[in-house]
Amino acid sequence: MARCRVGYLLALGAAVLFFVCFNGYFSFYVLVLALVFPLFSLLVSLPGMLGCAVELGLSARAVRRNETAEAQLTVISRSRLPVARLTVDLRWDNAMNGQSGGARVKLSGASLGAVRREGLPTGHCGMVRCRVARVRVCDLLGLFAFRRPIPPAAELAVLPLDLPPEPVPALLGAEKNQVMRPRPGGGPGEDYDLRPYRAGDPLRSVHWKLSTKVDALVVRETLEPQKAVIVLSFDHFGTPEDLDLIQDRLEAVSRALIERERPHAVRWLEEGAGRVRERRVSSLTDLRACQWEIFSTPAPADGHTAAARLNGGGGALVRSLHITAGDGRGEEGTQ
Repeated sequence: MARCRVGYLLALGAAVLFFVCFNGYFSFYVLVLALVFPLFSLLVSLPGMLGCAVELGLSARAVRRNETAEAQLTVISRSRLPVARLTVDLRWDNAMNGQSGGARVKLSGASLGAVRREGLPTGHCGMVRCRVARVRVCDLLGLFAFRRPIPPAAELAVLPLDLPPEPVPALLGAEKNQVMRPRPGGGPGEDYDLRPYRAGDPLRSVHWKLSTKVDALVVRETLEPQKAVIVLSFDHFGTPEDLDLIQDRLEAVSRALIERERPHAVRWLEEGAGRVRERRVSSLTDLRACQWEIFSTPAPADGHTAAARLNGGGGALVRSLHITAGDGRGEEGTQ
């Protein structure tokens, strides 16, 4: 736009010089034309400029790391007239690792429905937030400019690499000194406990033979082994490369547990607020919702591991796996 204005000023100066040096109707005509033509250009371009808007969309809501993803800028117009010149300042940033960037998109003679695509960074895991900082339209000569409404922002989740589910024998192995607990809803079973009848107990659970001997109703309460609570935790800090390695392994372990129908908890420490975040995961849908939350939480470059704090089980049997960037195998333990 600056170049267009400089060019117009040079042309106007030449018209003035021509009028001064050659006094006549033709030089006067050239001077008037030079003065009026910008206003004519604005009047012709104004309907398209005022009726123009830009929509921001993404080629996908989520992609794997290093896969292709694009931001789509679509030109729309209420007047159904083309736009002579359009400039869009596009910005994006990764909410987890803090990396950011942008691009300036220029369109000339953009017709209704014109689409411009810009590649987005997918080299690191995280939530890539894409937004338009400014939309500016110009007239045919590029001398006048107006700002147009900014479209809503869009988000792209960059997921970890699609690694095979990781074997987790330490998390799924047989517990020592299993604790038996009443089975919810009762039902048949080899292990049971005897207790006095309580209102609401089904009659099929009554131990009639023993009840006759003690002259009181006694019921069988079916018992089942108490399964350990599985907790996956990780260090939510480090370089973008460290965060990628951590998220790769976290998804591989979580998918392995989901395939074996073992619900588990994912915990991490939000470094800035100093609080523990937790998500319960029992399906791929839960895992994706958990990753959306993780990727939207800023991860500083430096921090301290908090495995003991994250894996506390409150007295329950807990099998934990803490994932760090420094140890590819993580740190396993049972509490």
